[in-house]
Amino acid sequence: MRLFFSEGCPYAQRTRALIDHLGQPCELEALDLAHKPAHFLALSPTAAVPLLLDEGLVLYESAIINEYLAERLGWRDAWSADVRQRAVERLAMKRFDEFLAPLFFQALKDPSLPDARPAWRKEVGLLRTAAAGRPGASLLGFHLAPHVLRMRWLQPDSQVLRALEDEAGDFLSAALTLPAVVRTSPDRDETVRQLRARFGP
Repeated sequence: MRLFFSEGCPYAQRTRALIDHLGQPCELEALDLAHKPAHFLALSPTAAVPLLLDEGLVLYESAIINEYLAERLGWRDAWSADVRQRAVERLAMKRFDEFLAPLFFQALKDPSLPDARPAWRKEVGLLRTAAAGRPGASLLGFHLAPHVLRMRWLQPDSQVLRALEDEAGDFLSAALTLPAVVRTSPDRDETVRQLRARFGP
C-alpha cells in the first residue's frame, strides 16, 4: 500500500490519520504540490492528493479512500450501526466539503458571506445530527478534524466555526485530540502562512 500526500493538505491528512489510527503499514510519499513528479501525474487523473495505490488499485478523493480503507481493514467503528444514521453521516460529510468548509474560507476574504447565505445553518444542524452519540474515532471524525483544526488556527472567532462548535463541540474536540490526528498534523505556523497567502486576510 502506498499513499501520495502533501504535508499541509487537510484532505490528505484525513487519510494519513486514518492509516495511522488503524495501524496499517503503508509507504508514504510526500509531494511538493508545486512540482508534482511525473510518476504521480501518470497515476492521477486529478493531480490532487491524497492518492492511494493498493495492489494495482488506484483511488483518489479522501472520503472514498477512507471508506475503502475502513471496509478493507474491517474497521467496525467507522460508521453507525444504524443504516439511517450512516446515510446522515455520509450526507453531512459531503455537505461539509461542498458547502461549510468553502464558506469558512471564502468568508476570510468576505466576512459578510455567512449572513448573505443563511442556509448554511441548516447544514450545521445536519452535522449536529450526524455527530450525535458518535465517537471522534469514526469516519466522520477523521473527515472533519483536519479542516476544523485549520479553521481554529486561522480564525477561531469565525461565525461558521463558532456554530460548528456550538452544535458539535464535544465531538469535534474528541476528533481533534485523537493521537493519529495529532501525529499527522502539519506545522501550525507554516500552514497558517500558506493558507493566509491563498485565502487572506
